[in-house]
This record gives sequence, C-alpha cells and structure tokens, in this order.
Amino acid sequence: MLDLELVSHTVHLDDVEKVSDQLVESIRETARRFRRGKAVVALSGGIDSSVCLGLASRALGPHRVVGISLPDQESDQETLGLAREVADAFGARFEHRDITGALDALGCYQDRLAVVQRIDPAFDPAVDAFSVEFDAATGEGDRLQSFTLNIVRDGQSTHHRLGGRDFLTIMAATNQKQRVRMMVTYRLADEDNMLVVGTSNRLELDQGFFVKHGDGCGEVFPLQHLLKSQVYDLAEHLGVPASIRSRPPTTDTFSAPQSQEQYFYGTSVETGDALWLAWHEGRDAAAVATQLAMTEADVEKFYETYGRRSKYAEYLTEVL
Repeated sequence: MLDLELVSHTVHLDDVEKVSDQLVESIRETARRFRRGKAVVALSGGIDSSVCLGLASRALGPHRVVGISLPDQESDQETLGLAREVADAFGARFEHRDITGALDALGCYQDRLAVVQRIDPAFDPAVDAFSVEFDAATGEGDRLQSFTLNIVRDGQSTHHRLGGRDFLTIMAATNQKQRVRMMVTYRLADEDNMLVVGTSNRLELDQGFFVKHGDGCGEVFPLQHLLKSQVYDLAEHLGVPASIRSRPPTTDTFSAPQSQEQYFYGTSVETGDALWLAWHEGRDAAAVATQLAMTEADVEKFYETYGRRSKYAEYLTEVL
C-alpha cells in the first residue's frame, strides 16, 4: 500500500523512487489476490495511462502487460501513435481497436449532432468541429455548474450557453465512448485472465471526473492517491517518452481539440493541484490567493466547485 505521508501535503513527490516501488508492489498484491498474472491498460496517449502501463510493466514484467488503444473517428490523430510509442517504450504488447462503428450504432454521433445543429443550424460536421467547455466563472450555491458549447468554424470559435437538457444529452451520448472502451478492455481482460488497471488519479476520483462503468472501472488504481503533478513526477522517473510528458492534458473526446483545463478544471495542472490540495486541507482562501497570485473571490469559487463536485463523486463511489 502507498504510504500517504509521502504524498498528502505537497504538490510534488519528495521521494519518487519510494512511491514508485510501493505502487509497483500494490499492483503485484492485487494480481496475487485476484490470481491473475497479467494486466491490461487502456492507453489514451496521455500521462496517466502511460504511467500506469509503466508501473504494471515493472510489477508483472512487460511480456505480461497489454496496452490497448481504443480511438474513434473524433480522436486526435496523435493518439494511436503515442499509445503505440509508450507500449514500445516499456516493452508491452500493443493492441488497437477502433470503436467508431459501435458508437455510430449506439447513436453517439447523431444524437449529439442533433443538439449542436439545433443551436447552430449551419453546423456541418464535415468541416466544422465542436466541444463542451466548463465555465469556471459561473455557478453559485448548489446550482449545476455552467457549460458552453464551443463551435469551431474556419478557425474561429463561437460559444453558446448550453441548457441543462442539451448538456445532458450531449454528455450522455459522449459517455458511451468511455463505456464502450471499458467494455472492449474487459473483453480482452476476461479472455486472457488479466487485471484491468484503472488510470484515474486523485483529483479525478475526488471530483467525479470519470464515467461510471467507463474509465472509473478497474481492479487496481495505482494513481488514486496522486495529484496530476505527482503523476508527472512518476512519469519522468519511469521513463515515459518525452513526447507524452510534454503533451498538454487533453480530453480527446469531441471533434474540436480541447484541453482538460477547458473541459473540467478551469485552470492549469499545477495551479489546480495547489488549489484542490489547499481546499482539501481547509486552508484559508485569502492566504492561498496571495500564494497563487489570485483574487480571494476566485479561490472561493474554486473551493465551492470542489465541494460540490466532491459530494457528487462521493455519491458515485458509494453506489458502485
């Protein structure tokens, strides 16, 4: 088990090697408990899944680990190549399955397009793109946080306020991507008696930034106590390729390119980690504002958002 004293009160890891060794041992312990000698990691081309693949390869041996890439027609063209690169870097077996056909059959693309074209009738999916973005400046009390629809046409972005029903329809269809990916991952795992390694980190689990029965599934979650900044510390220690470590965290979910900052966090990785940790430890908002060169009002908005999301994530994990 991970010694939480190593990670609880700092944005970066003081002893990366010790944390890495403990996480490797936690994967081995889980494999013994489930009597499975192999593991599979769904690779997104991002930092979290790459680190999980590196840890699993150290724990079980690279010849006992599979990295699987599950892109669809809206995935970044880099995704497949980066997933293959990290599998090669750690000597793991690589698998590739395109899930476009399954998503099309489930109505994922058409259901979202109907909402987008109702808001912007001129939207043409052949040449235009869209994404959903979190509006960090709005939201009070227990109201639903605010999201906007971002339409990209001829290199220019136009934002439209998303009503609750439209937002829910788009996200319900979009969440099918994560659920189909996990279904395919478990098909592979069950066929070869493998562990599924969950890739969610501490903030994602605490804030509900995962899809139930999607990327929130797995038998072992090595990153569950680590902030994103700490995952980057591990990535460098493990030897995750620089092309992945230097890539900004993306959602790779909609047709328009989008960072995780735009979609969920509303701030950079390091600032977000510092803000969340300060909220988690009950630190005074005014002192944190001074430390991070922010206004006290902005820090309080983030605190409010963290509190609201944390309650929802707690409910999700309680009923899993």
